[in-house]
Amino acid sequence: MNGKKGGGYVGASCVCVHCGGDANFVAHRDKGFVSLLGEFALVRSYYHCRKCGRGQFPWERTLRLTHQRLTPAAEEVISLLGVQNSFAEVAERTLRKACGLRVSESTVERTTEAAGERLIEQQQQRVKFGPDEPWDWERDAQGHTCASVSLDATGVRQQGENGAAADGRMAYVGMISNPRGAARTRERRQAYKPHQVRYLAGFYTLDELGLELRRQAAQVGWDLAEVQLAFSDGGSGLEEFFRKNFPLATIILDFWHAKEHLVELGKAVFGDESTEGKAWLDARCHQLKHEGGAAVRATLEALDVSHRSEAVREAHRRETNYFRNHEHKMNYPYYLSQGWAIGSGPVESACKTVVNYRLNGSGMRWGTAGSNALCHLRALCLSERNQWECFWQLA
Repeated sequence: MNGKKGGGYVGASCVCVHCGGDANFVAHRDKGFVSLLGEFALVRSYYHCRKCGRGQFPWERTLRLTHQRLTPAAEEVISLLGVQNSFAEVAERTLRKACGLRVSESTVERTTEAAGERLIEQQQQRVKFGPDEPWDWERDAQGHTCASVSLDATGVRQQGENGAAADGRMAYVGMISNPRGAARTRERRQAYKPHQVRYLAGFYTLDELGLELRRQAAQVGWDLAEVQLAFSDGGSGLEEFFRKNFPLATIILDFWHAKEHLVELGKAVFGDESTEGKAWLDARCHQLKHEGGAAVRATLEALDVSHRSEAVREAHRRETNYFRNHEHKMNYPYYLSQGWAIGSGPVESACKTVVNYRLNGSGMRWGTAGSNALCHLRALCLSERNQWECFWQLA
């Protein structure tokens, strides 16, 4: 603003935030806002730029006030609660009980989704939340520091226009974490910091997700870890994803997903409730854990099903090929000897915690933009605490 004329008097002007021209004072206009301490009215100076024909309220920008009539603190609290419970529950009960704030369900929805959309924009602009701060990486049984990356996908029910049915969307859930290895002593467990993890969730393409996961990994010192581990359930494209984005990582196929393929083959060959089948399955699982995928593949290849039905032969062919294609990620005896995990349980749990618990409640259906925004924001909320605070400081 220009000297003494900046207080909102006739003749005052300021720089237009839209085009950089001169915006002239027009009038004082009042507007009601909602804060955590209640409602209040603010009288603001309104300026208009003849060059671009747009107006502005400089004090709103200075005070970080939005068009939704909420103060920044109210907006943050509403968004924080909106990612944790249904919008109706937040509006009708939680906010009123917590701080006496009375807003509509639609306000909670708009505020929460707007925050998620702003987060998406900042990620696309490569905004960094907080300084680079390497984690104190956990050590494996050999004393090597370990970093972990995991990826999975989960469905989100969608709703079309005018309430019409629509196909669901698959949201990716990725995580960079400091794994809590079995090699830790009781003394280390007692002194250990809270679990360090960064989540990403939403309707990313794999290329988009890979770029953002690498950025998150770099910020916490991924390249400083002596051992890098990548976990997945072996889904389509995931091995290529890890090799492209985390080329030094050892890729580990979730043990329990591999076991499920043995279960299916055992049912086909021996029947659902066969005692012989159960004994065979126990032996194969023991072999898988203590001898690895190559040994199990060789055992399956030696299994003679030539005299069995076409369905049994097809199941045998399919599951044998599965172990042949994935055996390089099934060296479980070595992984266990190093004190590494052999399951993708943490990221499967993350799919439930980050996405399903909030977005897949009974009867819930979503628009694509709103559910994508909520996935992003909830992932940020459940990541290590400083991520949420840093995001709102930049809001």
